[in-house]
This record gives sequence, C-alpha cells and structure tokens, in this order.
Amino acid sequence: MVQIPVPSTAGTQTFMVFATLRGDTDPEEFNALREDEQRQLAVLRTQGRVGAHYISPARRATFIEVIAADEKEATATLETLPFARFFEADIYPTTPADAAELAHRRRP
Repeated sequence: MVQIPVPSTAGTQTFMVFATLRGDTDPEEFNALREDEQRQLAVLRTQGRVGAHYISPARRATFIEVIAADEKEATATLETLPFARFFEADIYPTTPADAAELAHRRRP
C-alpha cells in the first residue's frame, strides 16, 4: 500500500465543502469524467490541498476537506476538479485537523 504524505497545515485554513449534484446533470457526461475526477483528487491529495472526501449517493451530495490559505484559494482548488461544474457547493471554514486526525491520516 502506498502511503500518502500528509503535509503540514500550519498557517493554512481548512474548509469543509458540502456540494449537491445539480438536477440538470447529464449522467453519461458525469460518468465519462469519473476517472479524471479520481486522478485529480489524487493529485490534490499529494499536494496537500485536499484531505477527506466522502460521497452520499442517496443524497446526491459530496463532502470534501480543502486545505487552502483562504476561501478564494479553496474555490480555485475545487474548480480544478472535473466534476465541479456538476455541483452546487457551499464552503465552510473549519479548524485545522488536530494531532489525532493527522496521526490517523498517516496510518498505512
């Protein structure tokens, strides 16, 4: 198993993004971009720009932790995701991950 490094979040802000799938989303177009979305999420994780990511298919929603200097940078990070155009996103500033969470993320 490959262990992804967890960059320091000292001096950065974390944001929890709650996004819901737009009603007019074309399922075929959405599904065609699935692999691109996963690749970009992996890149963002290795860059320390994205942390946790959860999906709720039943609610057509997703939750993404974004690590950025400010909300503008968090929005720019989200815009690099191929799925971004399919979602209505709300961005909430949060406190950075605590020591226990960072230790959990470092586990293989």
